[in-house]
Amino acid sequence: EEAVVVEEVEVDIDEEAVVEEVEGDIDEESIADGSDAEVVTTVAAEGAATMDCTLEMCSYEVAESTSLKYQVNVLEGTLSMEVIHDGESWLGLAFSEDGGMINSQAVIGLPEENTVQKFNLGGKEIAAIELMEQQSLTDASIQIVDGQTIMKFTKLLDEDGEIEILSGPGGMKNIMLFAHGSGLALGYHGPDARVKFELTL
Repeated sequence: EEAVVVEEVEVDIDEEAVVEEVEGDIDEESIADGSDAEVVTTVAAEGAATMDCTLEMCSYEVAESTSLKYQVNVLEGTLSMEVIHDGESWLGLAFSEDGGMINSQAVIGLPEENTVQKFNLGGKEIAAIELMEQQSLTDASIQIVDGQTIMKFTKLLDEDGEIEILSGPGGMKNIMLFAHGSGLALGYHGPDARVKFELTL
């Protein structure tokens, strides 16, 4: 028998590093029939912790094919965001209180209609996604450039009847959801096209 030498290596872990974990089991029947599977990727957006996102645009990699740029505008009480996705599809970025899709509030960009608007997510069906009466986004746009879909908008941090976007000294965490479709028209995003993450502002 050959001797096996095991070498112990000590590794220092950066506590502010991005943490990625997969929660839940994949429901194969849900994937087959197009319903929402129970697998959710969770990432903690700590990469910009050393930057002052009130003075410059911070960036964060939401997924391998999607990046997010954002800046808090303190005097205006707003948050400017830019989503850059490799591919041509509708994009959705939601603010959530518990990490679930239902009862979250999303900004959805539809390239086919050239619109970026706020929606209430009342359920997982398309019929349960309702356009909000109060459309207060500014500098909102969505365009396709060289195979990438780029969505931009500026949103008030605190609006009546909406989930408050938390920001302050020391950083405050916001639970966010991202999803994209397989086409330009709004439809089922698929089990591999959604991410839950925490953004510290």
